[in-house]
Amino acid sequence: MTRATFLRFTAIWLVSLLPLCAAALDEPRTLRLLGHSRVEQASVVLDEAQLRWLRERRTLVMGVSAPDYAPFDLTNNNDELEGVTADYAALIGQILNMPIEVRRYDTRDEVIEALKQGSVDFLGSANGYEAADPQLRLSRSYANDQPTLVTRTGDSQALSDDLAGKRVAMLYHYMQPAAVQAFYPRARLELFPSTVEALGAVAFGNADVYLGDAISTSYLINHNHLNNVRMADFSALEVNPFAFAVTRENTRLLPILDTALAVIPASEQMEILRRWSAGNLGIVATGRLHLSASEQRWLQKHPRVKVATLDKFVPLSFFDEHGQFEGLSAEVLSRISLRTGLKFDVVSGTSMPQQIDQVSTGAADMLAVVTPSVERAEKIRFSRPYLTNPFVLVTRSDERSPLTLEDMVGKRLALIPGNGLRDAITQNFPGVEFVDVENPEQAMALVANGGVDGAVNSLISARYLIARYYRDRLRVSSTVGSEPARVTFGVNRSQLELYSILDKALLSITPQEMDELIGRWRNDIIIEDSYWLRHRNAIIQGFGLAALLLLVTLGWAIYLRSLIRKRVQAERALSDQMIFMRALIDGTPHPIYVRDRQGRLMACNSAYLDVFGFKLEDVIGKTVVETDTGNPPQARSFHEDYLRLMADGEPQIQDRILKVPTGEVLTIYQWMLPYRDRDEKVVGMIAGWLDVSERQRLLGQLQEAKDDADAANRAKTTFLATMSHEIRTPMNAVIGMIELALKNAEQGRADRDALEVASVASRGMLELIGDILDIARIESGHLSLALQPASLHELLASVVRVFEGLARVKELVLQVELDPLKGHIVMLDPLRFKQVISNLLSNAIKFTPQGQVKLGAQVLDEGEYLSVQLWVQDTGVGISAQDQQRLFNPFVQGGNSEQSARSGSGLGLVISRSLCEMMGGQLHLSSVLGQGTRVDVTLRLARAAALPAQALPAGVQTPSARALRILVVDDYPANRLLLARQLNFLGHQITTAEDGIQGLAQWQAGHFDGVITDCNMPLKNGYQLAQDIRAQERAQGLTPCLLLGFTANAQPEETERCRQAGMDGCLFKPTGLEDLRSALAPLTASLCEPEVAAFDLSTLAALTGGDPHVLEELLMPLLDSLAADRTLLSTLQRKADFAGLHDLAHRAKGGARMVKARTLIQGCEALATVCERRDREALGPVVEALDDAIDDLQRGLSMYCKRP
Repeated sequence: MTRATFLRFTAIWLVSLLPLCAAALDEPRTLRLLGHSRVEQASVVLDEAQLRWLRERRTLVMGVSAPDYAPFDLTNNNDELEGVTADYAALIGQILNMPIEVRRYDTRDEVIEALKQGSVDFLGSANGYEAADPQLRLSRSYANDQPTLVTRTGDSQALSDDLAGKRVAMLYHYMQPAAVQAFYPRARLELFPSTVEALGAVAFGNADVYLGDAISTSYLINHNHLNNVRMADFSALEVNPFAFAVTRENTRLLPILDTALAVIPASEQMEILRRWSAGNLGIVATGRLHLSASEQRWLQKHPRVKVATLDKFVPLSFFDEHGQFEGLSAEVLSRISLRTGLKFDVVSGTSMPQQIDQVSTGAADMLAVVTPSVERAEKIRFSRPYLTNPFVLVTRSDERSPLTLEDMVGKRLALIPGNGLRDAITQNFPGVEFVDVENPEQAMALVANGGVDGAVNSLISARYLIARYYRDRLRVSSTVGSEPARVTFGVNRSQLELYSILDKALLSITPQEMDELIGRWRNDIIIEDSYWLRHRNAIIQGFGLAALLLLVTLGWAIYLRSLIRKRVQAERALSDQMIFMRALIDGTPHPIYVRDRQGRLMACNSAYLDVFGFKLEDVIGKTVVETDTGNPPQARSFHEDYLRLMADGEPQIQDRILKVPTGEVLTIYQWMLPYRDRDEKVVGMIAGWLDVSERQRLLGQLQEAKDDADAANRAKTTFLATMSHEIRTPMNAVIGMIELALKNAEQGRADRDALEVASVASRGMLELIGDILDIARIESGHLSLALQPASLHELLASVVRVFEGLARVKELVLQVELDPLKGHIVMLDPLRFKQVISNLLSNAIKFTPQGQVKLGAQVLDEGEYLSVQLWVQDTGVGISAQDQQRLFNPFVQGGNSEQSARSGSGLGLVISRSLCEMMGGQLHLSSVLGQGTRVDVTLRLARAAALPAQALPAGVQTPSARALRILVVDDYPANRLLLARQLNFLGHQITTAEDGIQGLAQWQAGHFDGVITDCNMPLKNGYQLAQDIRAQERAQGLTPCLLLGFTANAQPEETERCRQAGMDGCLFKPTGLEDLRSALAPLTASLCEPEVAAFDLSTLAALTGGDPHVLEELLMPLLDSLAADRTLLSTLQRKADFAGLHDLAHRAKGGARMVKARTLIQGCEALATVCERRDREALGPVVEALDDAIDDLQRGLSMYCKRP
């Protein structure tokens, strides 16, 4: 065990027993003042008031505090107070001729409070701590206060100006803690009850820096043998010197004390400081050096100096077992550092010549140990010596060993190269053989091992090495030379400022201080094998102090009993508090838990356990990762958040997702807070959460509703914009063409083409509105299918017949393969089925400029069901992949065709696919741009037994043979007039009414076969009118008349609403002649013979308002034109005039379109095609067929117009 280890162990043990001495006393302890100073013939001049005040007082009471503040306040076993303050107080008592009573209080705050209360007259050893109190005033100072920073000897790290990151130990009443903390904001201040404990904390590694005054610090280091601490630097804190303190109200005493202190001679003041400063008065008196401007600039540029030193050059320089620089040179460098502020970086070496070369070349700034010589002076400059010691001859401890240099003639002498004695020995003892060595230790080893006969070394080094390593083996035989060894610092010759600074610093060290430093390393008591010799003083002191403390133990035991009683009471109160906190935490309905610094669970409430379904023993003491939560990734995420929170030291509050072992996913509002111990160190965390899943769900629903509303609003805007475009386009044609027809009618001309275009545009607009209604029904789920038995083959054949002519006109081949469908009767909605196929064929023909369109079918028998596959394939322009992605969105058309525009609203495919899905099937489109398109329809249809009996569709019919009396009720004049004209055209007698009330009055006044009423009217709507009519019919026993509703709301539910009101059916606007004829069919006794199916006058009848006279006026010019065309046809055929025939075909086709003469239209188109090809062989049959068609139309129109 080394000496440092033993001292550390002993000091720790002693310091741990110090609290046993702090027995609490209710009353102050009275001490006897023991002063060691006395002045002769010292007197003061006081005024009468001051003298009277002193006579009245009779005794002055000085207050001091425990523990001792050495060397200012020291107590002994005789209840006596001595020290610096005691010496000055005794001199004041002598000068004032007043006895001084001393009262000692347990703490500094207690004695200050006693001063304020008047229990004592003044305080001793007061400085800046008391000066900060506004109620106190300080007297004239009697000792300077130089704040000093002390560190461990082995601490090589330089102190920064702000002591950043350092633990600073300080006596609690040395300075105001707030002021110290403000000056060193980045340091952590730790307060101690005594200077011994504060300095001991640094000595034994519990703190980094000690802050205290220089006088007490020096005293404690030297008298407590704390060899492992050193004064590293002075602090720049502003302080007050030591003085006596009185209350601000005590205006009498303060000038008396100042007067008494002023008459104490300076010599006595120096004697007092010398008596108690333990040889280090120079440090306090000198402080920083007075340096020149150039030296100060050098210091600012070179705050750190690299020092080369020899290892194992004991006791001048060496490195201990911990690698720390030790020795006399280290002590001197420490004193220089205090005075100059320089910081020294030590570089170890084993060769003196090598280190001299390092300094001379600038690799190092200075040498720590070197003796001057002429040879060495050429390379380095030598400072003032800090040690003068004789050179000695060391030989082996035997009788044959040389005793002097005369005996060394012819023998080997170990000597460091460059030593100044070499030349003198060579001159005086030429027979001596020199052996060069690197350092003194190597020289001593060579002597001991017989390598040389003797060695030259300094006395202090030789005695130290012999005592430590070579006892009884080597000896100091004699001194060598007349000049002693002068140990100096070696400096690079160009570093003049450093040389000057070192000399000034060495001069500032007093001889007394230097003797004290040398005295520490002069003794030869450090002997490794003799534990008692190495630690005798420490052991005696330790046992002495232990005996003293053991005597105090008995009194301390009594005091402990009272503390134990108080502790039991405190534990009971703490237990009650813990029970209360447990009830508070467990009673909280939300989860709360506590984890330590490693994330282990320390405590939680029952709500936390209930969420996870755990028991307390399953989770306590475990991290969340170690707990079986069923979700390891989530557990790792939470654990990382815990550790990050405690590392950052900042609270976290956030929403997050928590999945519990039951599978339920919670949205929680989590809070996590770090908690700290009394040193503000984070030692754990407290956390909890609120379950906000319901709130989050409502917020999500709210956001979804907002998004849906925004989407609906955007869809509405898009829909309105699209509808505005789609409706305005045909409406423009309707209005424009009707306007042209009216203008031509004013001039006596019938513009058939204008009327035809207007009719087609209006029907297209009606189809668009129907498509929109279908889309609305599909999206709302209100579109329903009217299933009935139907023949697939016949339905598809009827659709094909419609598109044959259009395909023939475009010279397309329409290829149909429907044979697999023959004989199959299924349940479907014929109208919707034909709507799908018509849309597909229409698109295929429309976008195929040449080639063919193919309609095919396949059937797979599945028992009660048929799996039907239909396809429509064309060789048209095709559709790009980009357009196919969006083609099934409403109002979207393909945009990559070569056509300038594509007619239509873009709803056909959307409706077709929706209808297929409603019928239990699918619609799939595939296309290649420029090659064509194929659409496949797959349906699964239920079989039906047979088709129901039904009449074949009739052709264009003339007005019914029986005239009916019809009451028309409509509040809109235009609709009322149109409906009356249509019914007049059908040959019926019409009575009109403007609203429901008037209509009911008309019905009551006359007998009507039928009533057609608008559903929505003011005053009395159509539903109410129907209910009133039915009620009166039942009351009067009348036969129910035909009662039809008339509305623009083309919704299926509207028909049901009309029937519930008592109506027989419902007509939807716009209504054509055939719709009216069909609706009135039950009342007609018989129907006219059907017209020749070669024409249809319904469109013209609608345009003329059903007026037969106007209609006849329009047909007469057409009959004349047909006769002329027929005559011209024969003439042009004989001449084979293809151009004339082409013009005739175009002109005749216009008239045929006006009356919808399909056969004539097809004949005109065929003739135009033949003329374009100039095919003479096909001309004859085509002209013959066209002549027959013109003849049939002539006969039919003549019969209608009753023209022979």
